[in-house]
Amino acid sequence: MALKVKIDLENHYKINDVSKDLSSFTFSSQLKDNSLIPLAIQISRESHILMPDVFNLAFGPVNEEGELDDSIKLHHLDHSKVFSTIVFAAFTFLSENPLSFLGIDGSCNARAYMYYRCIQYNYDYLFQHFRIFGVKYYARILRNDKNEQLPLDGSDIIAIPELIQKTEQIVAENLYNYFIFKLR
Repeated sequence: MALKVKIDLENHYKINDVSKDLSSFTFSSQLKDNSLIPLAIQISRESHILMPDVFNLAFGPVNEEGELDDSIKLHHLDHSKVFSTIVFAAFTFLSENPLSFLGIDGSCNARAYMYYRCIQYNYDYLFQHFRIFGVKYYARILRNDKNEQLPLDGSDIIAIPELIQKTEQIVAENLYNYFIFKLR
């Protein structure tokens, strides 16, 4: 996937279904082979174990068991429209739940890097609507390849949100692995 995803809350896919509490949304995305795939956005009903008021947002296709698969790689025709739809759903949820925060887990280092680059590329636009924080915490330790020794510091094992800065330069090995959005 290209890292130059352009977020635009006005250019999103049509939402097919929304739960009454705004914790789940569905929409369809067109893939590069021109097929349509239904996607789900789910917001947890329980806050993050280490961060009160932060609710996890996950997205992806739903498998045969009815569970969201957020690890699958898909080849979307329009990645910008997909991510704009996800951000639109987050904006909708936070508009109705202004005391809440939404978190997105970069489930692997590659996804965390992709999310970070997307945030940086859209920084001015996103920061008109959200305050966005990055968190480095223990999950990075669990994700590391057992044969790879990455440098760790105190912020790698505790959950302290840091406001993401526009000019911030972070090497991939020390990157945030959780991103938190709060409506402005």
